[in-house]
Amino acid sequence: MEQSLYTKVKVNNEMDFCSVTEPDVKTMLEKAFMKARVSYFLRWEKPGIFSRIFAGGKTRIVFCINSAQLDTADAVLKSLGDIEGDIKMLRTKSNNMIGF
Repeated sequence: MEQSLYTKVKVNNEMDFCSVTEPDVKTMLEKAFMKARVSYFLRWEKPGIFSRIFAGGKTRIVFCINSAQLDTADAVLKSLGDIEGDIKMLRTKSNNMIGF
């Protein structure tokens, strides 16, 4: 069987855009992304044992987006304006490995 040209191409263009800890902020951001048609997925990061015991750590929710939609995602965030203090900007290459 002949292989296609794209068989050996690895596409990995996801990036960690921002993170939130408050459920209300997550919901607002999700609705805004859906309205602007920004594709995203959520990665839930639970706090470590010491963070939970001593610092009252909360679950951190990371919004991962396609890097081609960075400008649109930035515009969505600017349109929300008043909640920017509750959002931690990351803008780093996503480290999501799916087992193959």
